[in-house]
Amino acid sequence: MPMVVRMAVLIVAGGFAARARAQNDLSSAANGTPNPATEPLSTARAPWTIDFEPAIWFTAPNGNLRLAGNSTTGNGQAFTLTDLNLDSTRISPFGEIQARRGKWRLTLSGFNFGINNQGVQVGRAGQIGSASFQPGDTLSSSMDLLSLSADIGYEMYTTSRGFMDSGAPKYKVSVILLGGIRSIDTTFRSEVFRPGTNNPIATTQSDALHAHPYGGVRLEMELFEDFTIDLLSTLGGLTTGDTESWSSDILVGFQWNPTPHFGAQIGYRQLLMGIEQNNAPTEFSWQGGMAGLYGGTVIRF
Repeated sequence: MPMVVRMAVLIVAGGFAARARAQNDLSSAANGTPNPATEPLSTARAPWTIDFEPAIWFTAPNGNLRLAGNSTTGNGQAFTLTDLNLDSTRISPFGEIQARRGKWRLTLSGFNFGINNQGVQVGRAGQIGSASFQPGDTLSSSMDLLSLSADIGYEMYTTSRGFMDSGAPKYKVSVILLGGIRSIDTTFRSEVFRPGTNNPIATTQSDALHAHPYGGVRLEMELFEDFTIDLLSTLGGLTTGDTESWSSDILVGFQWNPTPHFGAQIGYRQLLMGIEQNNAPTEFSWQGGMAGLYGGTVIRF
């Protein structure tokens, strides 16, 4: 068949096919139903959901502390935070921001704790850090702690039962595996006062900043759309050079969400942690943690 004839046949056939598609589209439009063959492919992705959870944490520190000394005085002795009257409960800011899309979660969280000028009278001679003291002296101690964390989670398993009138499940359980990094920034300071004096005769201070990776699991239970129970457990640590840190976090939380965009929460958190820097006689070490109830709000958008 000559080339010109073949081209003519193709053009005519294409014209009939185009006419048939056009008639099909007009018929579909008249009936109010879209034609799947002519519908564009959807490129929409699930939207991000952002949870902002400001809270206050009624927490108290604990553990064993050794402040850094020097080559002349040595390291001194170890103390518990109870010995230094640093184990008192304080109200501390605590918060979390979580972004969700599909099965993925991105979470940023942190808290800050501070307790200052806690005095205790000692009944024996000794040394804290590089500062020595005598019986009857007063140790005035302070502690500052800032911890931040960021992690990524993936929903590995989900199951649900029943449905509400709104279409939401009556009962839903999700298991999220997560991994991230946590920083610990802490400072301890002690001053020694002689009886009847207002100015310290010696001051010693140690501080350290370190970060480590961690991994864990989060269990989320949604009940009747308005209530949520969260169970979180993580563990991690890292040693770099002369500095090491570790943490173990356990959290149990309850949320009530009367509206899609606002809720209230309450729970309990125990964050065990430790940080160690350098070797004797300049070794600084705190092995302890924070624990207590927390409460706050949930803002979702």
